[in-house]
Amino acid sequence: MLLFHREPSVRRTVAEVARALYLQDRAVTELLQSLCSARILACEDERYWYAPDETLVASVERLEQAYRENLVGVTNLIHDATQKSALRFADAFKWRKDS
Repeated sequence: MLLFHREPSVRRTVAEVARALYLQDRAVTELLQSLCSARILACEDERYWYAPDETLVASVERLEQAYRENLVGVTNLIHDATQKSALRFADAFKWRKDS
């Protein structure tokens, strides 16, 4: 998400994001789809770009600040052994019917 946030006009493929994050394409595909479902990214023609819902902009800004202030902690969250933390993080932005 921060990769896209820093360059909001750049449209990226799964392979480009995978290379930038040192992850496998399959994991990145799942992550990008989750970020699209969470209305943080948009996708068209297998390219993804930063397009957050207005209600999420402030949260993404706070994440950027947390990343700058605690690089190791945020990096560990994103790159844990199961690679599921980033997906759980993206899920936190999804609107729930029961919320």
